[in-house]
Amino acid sequence: MGRLLLISTLLATTLSAFSTTNIQYLYGDFEGPTFLDTADGSKHTATIEHYRTFAYGDLFMFADYAYAHDGLQFTNKKNDLYGEISPRVSLDKLGGFSTSRGILKETYAAFQYNRSDTYHAWLYGAGCDLTIPGFSVFGLNLYRKIQNIGDNTYQLSANYYLPLGERWHFEGFTDWTTRDILSQNQVLFDLSQTVGMKEGKLEVGSEWHYYHENSYHTDNDVFQAMLKYTF
Repeated sequence: MGRLLLISTLLATTLSAFSTTNIQYLYGDFEGPTFLDTADGSKHTATIEHYRTFAYGDLFMFADYAYAHDGLQFTNKKNDLYGEISPRVSLDKLGGFSTSRGILKETYAAFQYNRSDTYHAWLYGAGCDLTIPGFSVFGLNLYRKIQNIGDNTYQLSANYYLPLGERWHFEGFTDWTTRDILSQNQVLFDLSQTVGMKEGKLEVGSEWHYYHENSYHTDNDVFQAMLKYTF
């Protein structure tokens, strides 16, 4: 599994057709009972995201650095680093055929690796891109999730991008497993023209962060202020 992820990642980094990178700053009040919360509520998060396509698929990866002045919930740490890398290999391009039917655009073999200081997970499965009216992007991936903390499970991940007008858009992702649900959705306004920058470079808005853990019925429901710069 690790070898397949490494091979697909190397392909993506050497045969790039399109790539984009952004950095985000988010601030919200994470005062609750989950491992995502903090001792006093306030949390600063810096995120860097990278996406690229290549001849046989695509690659998405990100890293989050979180800081809480009075420490994170359940630990004495004031900061935390977490990242994911998610390559997909197109079965259509690899096999020289098309699975495009109705709303189905393309199918993939999908992989993912998640990592923090104490946690790691390997994911493998299948994915697809869909044509959904109004959405520029709508993708689904179904994984088997092997992790070092908690039971192994399955994960269904959706990612999406919806233009809302000339300078507004909605984007985000939702991950469902048999244990929990995590959804992060953003509404952003393109501030670039206002400050004399190229379109799509600087955006401001809000992220709705929602997490629910099934066994303990704990929730994390936070709106964060957000600033995003795209290279």
